[in-house]
Amino acid sequence: MDFPIQFSYTILDAARMLERMEKAKGLNSQYASLYRGRSKEDLGVVAPYLFIYQEGTSFANWLAEEGWGDFWGIYFYSTAPSSELHLHFRKFLLVQTEEGEELYFRFYDPRVLRIFLPTCNEAQLREFFGPVSYFMMEDEDPTQAIIFYLKEGQLGSYTLPVSNVETITNKDEVAETEQ
Repeated sequence: MDFPIQFSYTILDAARMLERMEKAKGLNSQYASLYRGRSKEDLGVVAPYLFIYQEGTSFANWLAEEGWGDFWGIYFYSTAPSSELHLHFRKFLLVQTEEGEELYFRFYDPRVLRIFLPTCNEAQLREFFGPVSYFMMEDEDPTQAIIFYLKEGQLGSYTLPVSNVETITNKDEVAETEQ
């Protein structure tokens, strides 16, 4: 499967990848753990990692061939720098239950994100998307990719056969596809 260059970021889940995270880091040095401080020390081997990459690189090819269908993470497009995205996504790592208990929120697991986004109201969607134009991840059927985007504050989505993912060339086409 080829990913278009517009999916220039991914958050990968070391807990899903296990030792393959080391291979990812070896293939692409442009990454940062979303965990900091004590969490990074204690949970680094299961942490989410933000990667920036370009299509056609060894990393992109390996990720597409080895990771798709195993729910290693989410892909997204943004024009924001990685430092801004790092800060943005760190805000969502912990959530608080109604009882006040803090829990880790695994939004970077596509099985979680594709269920979470449709439950959000407009304000929550705007906050979560922030500088992100659209997200892509495996659908329940990993032969399909699901794309989520915001249009006028409303969540839009559609699925594509994995072989058609490369047909998306920019964020405007994402919005036009739903019309």
